[in-house]
Amino acid sequence: MKKSINLILLSCLLFLSQSLWAQEDRWFSTDQVKQGNQLFQQNCAGCHGVNAASVTNWKEKNDNGKYPPPPLNGSAHTWHHSLDQLKKTIRQGGVPLGGVMPPFSAVLKDAEMNAVIAYFQSKWPEQTYSNWADRFQVAATTPSQFDMTRLLKLRIGSSKVTDPVETEVEGVYQTQFGDKYAYLIENGRYVFIGDMIDLKNARNITELSRREVAKQELNAIPDSRLAVFPAQGNEKAVLNVLTDTSCPYCQKLHQEVGFLQEAGITVRYFPYPRGGSRGPGYQTMKQVWCADDKAEAMSIAKGTKSGDLSSTSDCAEASFVDDGFNMGKRLGVTGTPTLFLSTGEKITGYRPYKDLIQTLLKDI
Repeated sequence: MKKSINLILLSCLLFLSQSLWAQEDRWFSTDQVKQGNQLFQQNCAGCHGVNAASVTNWKEKNDNGKYPPPPLNGSAHTWHHSLDQLKKTIRQGGVPLGGVMPPFSAVLKDAEMNAVIAYFQSKWPEQTYSNWADRFQVAATTPSQFDMTRLLKLRIGSSKVTDPVETEVEGVYQTQFGDKYAYLIENGRYVFIGDMIDLKNARNITELSRREVAKQELNAIPDSRLAVFPAQGNEKAVLNVLTDTSCPYCQKLHQEVGFLQEAGITVRYFPYPRGGSRGPGYQTMKQVWCADDKAEAMSIAKGTKSGDLSSTSDCAEASFVDDGFNMGKRLGVTGTPTLFLSTGEKITGYRPYKDLIQTLLKDI
């Protein structure tokens, strides 16, 4: 009995695996199938059947001398038509072809027609779909940017993948999930993860993207939400620092912030609790961000100034400590201090102030 159950379970797993693989190579996404299902039930199921199976005698004429609506589940001739032809029939209706289906041009938008087709094509057996795709070269002509990331999302188990952007290399698209950069080829069937290097021009294309993302993220945060130590005199450069008040090297760097200010460098502090909500500096940083003067509170927390921190760590601004941690993860931060130049270039770990001044002002 136990052996029989195991065989049944194995058969089910094999079936699910085959079904999964069958869906992976199709032009549509699971979201399109889900949307198409709703639209189909509302507009099409009354004639073509709830599961797009139509009626059993669909090959026989009705009393009016016309054939019933055919099944759309792959058992009829639907696969003989291209995607454009299928959409044209939905748009114009079946009357021009001798049928009775009304036009849906005023009911369904173009994307909704795609979704309806995706739904009933999801019912097609793999061989039927394969014959159709080969016949009309679907994989080569109808991929969309959204569909291009579908397999990647499936494999990593997350939908948090950015829209693919075409790189300077023909046929290669860049996308991102978390702090990882991925490159899709063959319409998303193949992926390689890591840095793409232009060897001829000695350019790290991925690093340039990282820096641009870092610039956008860091510059989007106004100074009013940060602990800012402004440059003395004319500002010559800006240094963004993800910090943890409990980090010894963060404290050491803070002891030298005055030298940076004297050199015309503004220091902008972002919270990054090393251990997340369980980190030793988590509550202290919430107190810093609840203070009226975040810069003064930062100096108190790091021991360069005497005084008391805010007695509360429960205020509206305290949530920014979590926001800073999440942003740091997106930017590939793994420890503190992590420094970002205005170009988006990342420096990991403590650097003596003299080295930082030289780096920040080398082009000035």
